[in-house]
Amino acid sequence: THQAENLDLPKGHGELILVVDDELAIREITKILLKKYNYDVLTASDGMKAIALYAQHQDQIAVVLMDMMMPSMDGSTTIRALHKINPQLKIIATSGLVSNEKLAEARGVGITAFLPKPYTAKELLESLEKLI
Repeated sequence: THQAENLDLPKGHGELILVVDDELAIREITKILLKKYNYDVLTASDGMKAIALYAQHQDQIAVVLMDMMMPSMDGSTTIRALHKINPQLKIIATSGLVSNEKLAEARGVGITAFLPKPYTAKELLESLEKLI
């Protein structure tokens, strides 16, 4: 039998979250979850699109949820570019491949929090609540 997860999860207050992941299913599930818990969401499938969206909406975006392992432009490179636009930007890095090297690299580029994949709705929502 499965225990029911605590449904009293933290809700947002309409903050805009930029979700960056090369996997469509992850982007869509995350978007649905965040909208259900009162966040607004923009999504990008790669680093270049993330930078373009951030440049357009930087005054509204509260947090970026960034997949570290993406083709063409990985999360670390994208984060460095975003921090050139806004050094104070809050970033939650995510990755299914969690090695000590990757964690050190992520910390080195200035992430605010890290979530190993797969993460739960509770972990994501609690991380957002702490940052915002």
